Amino acid sequence: MADPSLQSLCCLTTSNRSQQYQLLELHQSGYYGLSLASAIVGFLGSVYQLNLRYAAPFPRYQYFNVGLRGNNILFWLALADTFAAFGLTVRSTGWFLSQNYWSMHSSNVLHSPMNPLFCSIISGWIQFSYTSSHLWTLVYAIDVRRITFDQPFAAPVYHICAWGGAVALCIVGLTLLYLPGYGSSDTFVMLLPNHVVTYFPLVLTCLACPFLFMSAFRQAEISLTRRYARYTTTERRLVDSLKLKFILIVSVFYLCWMPNVVNGLVLWISWYKLPVTWVLANWYLMALLNPLQGVFNIMLYRIPKRRQPRSQLQGWFASLQIRKIEPQEETPLLL
Repeated sequence: MADPSLQSLCCLTTSNRSQQYQLLELHQSGYYGLSLASAIVGFLGSVYQLNLRYAAPFPRYQYFNVGLRGNNILFWLALADTFAAFGLTVRSTGWFLSQNYWSMHSSNVLHSPMNPLFCSIISGWIQFSYTSSHLWTLVYAIDVRRITFDQPFAAPVYHICAWGGAVALCIVGLTLLYLPGYGSSDTFVMLLPNHVVTYFPLVLTCLACPFLFMSAFRQAEISLTRRYARYTTTERRLVDSLKLKFILIVSVFYLCWMPNVVNGLVLWISWYKLPVTWVLANWYLMALLNPLQGVFNIMLYRIPKRRQPRSQLQGWFASLQIRKIEPQEETPLLL
């Protein structure tokens, strides 16, 4: 799953585990197996969607077909989901392989398959990937609204906000978490900055997407009325179908990530007296749902018509064929 609490477990030894850490240490085969299986399914779904969207034509101009405009954003969203699912697969595999090692060498974690350095790197990769995934989802909602207002496609700005914003947030959170000498005697204070920068894009996307889509719906109704000077059953059905699609998009995003939001609230509200059973059950739910976002996106977002890639040799033969069938007249043929 993608939760900042797991990053805090990377540098633990038997001498610095608090009561809260002992709760969050899930050295259980069932949890590792569920995390690994869900991560593999999510990785395959993201790769499948990535392949379909890569085969679709990419736009070259600011104003172009609306479907291709959305496909451009969804391609990068699928890429971020692929990166995240790959990281989850690697980390889950490392946990699985480290179970027996930890049981026999609990005091020597540096040489385990999941040593602190590798754990920190792969956890940071997962945080970066899912942060950019949340931001690309937000960018998609913003661009849908911009389409209804006939505004151009701002690809450079989108990339800076999604990738650059994810890099900036991860650097701040992970630096304050792992920086030597920064550690506080209070675990609550030490973990708070990384949790804030992790949950900020998630909560922002959850809150902003519904309002952006509602604003797009209102503007779409106005635009259709102005363009056709009417708003009949046909236009109403078109808008209703779009509403249903975007309601499903928001609902699936909430389904995959609302357990993380709830977990963060419960964890910080009840830090000194955690409901053990409830927290563990919610962690299993997050391990199951977080990686499946890439699979659900296949069913939610329309895949544009595939382009047929041609090699340079095929293109050369095609050009020769066109030249052979071209008429040899100086003037065009009359129809």
